[in-house]
Amino acid sequence: MSETLRPRERLRRQKDFLRIYSNGHRYKGRYFVIIHLPNNLDYSRMAVVVSKKHGQAVIRNRIKRWARELFRRHKELIVGPRDLIFIPRREIQQADWKEIVNDYQKFLITVSSKSKRTPIDFN
Repeated sequence: MSETLRPRERLRRQKDFLRIYSNGHRYKGRYFVIIHLPNNLDYSRMAVVVSKKHGQAVIRNRIKRWARELFRRHKELIVGPRDLIFIPRREIQQADWKEIVNDYQKFLITVSSKSKRTPIDFN
């Protein structure tokens, strides 16, 4: 599987956002909230929603790059094709990359343990 983030793997339509917000499951981690919902496609998609409460555009764009990188590096571990919306918390600005990755891995473990698939072990 390719590690690039393809344009088709990004959520863009308002109706998709509304569907995920209204029907999705919420994972509340230390550094972000992820709203996720299975989709009927052969691949997962993602979006990042960063409010202006996070500060200047430089900071918001960095957070978006981090979230896209998390998705890109771990997309083969996502259980089934699903749509994800990342909503970062303010604490993400003080976190280092390893802490953010660990928080995302906890999300993947939680989702895989709630499915019929064998839970993921990162060790």
